[in-house]
Amino acid sequence: MNKLFATIALFFALVGCGGPQTVKTTGGTVFEISPEILAARADTTISIGTMRAGEVVKYNAAIRNTGSEPLVIKRVDTSCGCTQVEWDKEPVTPGGEAAFSFRFDSRGMWGLQRKLVEIETSASTHRYRITIMAEVEQPADNQPHDTITN
Repeated sequence: MNKLFATIALFFALVGCGGPQTVKTTGGTVFEISPEILAARADTTISIGTMRAGEVVKYNAAIRNTGSEPLVIKRVDTSCGCTQVEWDKEPVTPGGEAAFSFRFDSRGMWGLQRKLVEIETSASTHRYRITIMAEVEQPADNQPHDTITN
């Protein structure tokens, strides 16, 4: 009996947390990367606007190689486990583009959010930085929250 109760409690704890999530898709940005751009540390800020607490935004973009050598994305790091990134693993030819996207999951957050994505490439030792900004609406059952979280 205790095993059955524990199993049922675990099921509701895993499945019932936060309820169903809404995924909103947006994007269209092309991030241009070359050794010159990376040396100038030309970072980008993307505002995904206002979203409800618990909502997920998927942002589709592309990376354009404006350099003269093939571009390899070696590694991508994010400042938070709430942000996940997908990208083409093949080298990007000069003038070519590769798909790049991220998902921001606002579950458990509200207020102004700032998340960082850093892209390490074969073009330079400098990383390309994308700052993601979002305003997450406060759930009705929580107190005001003024902190920017990274």
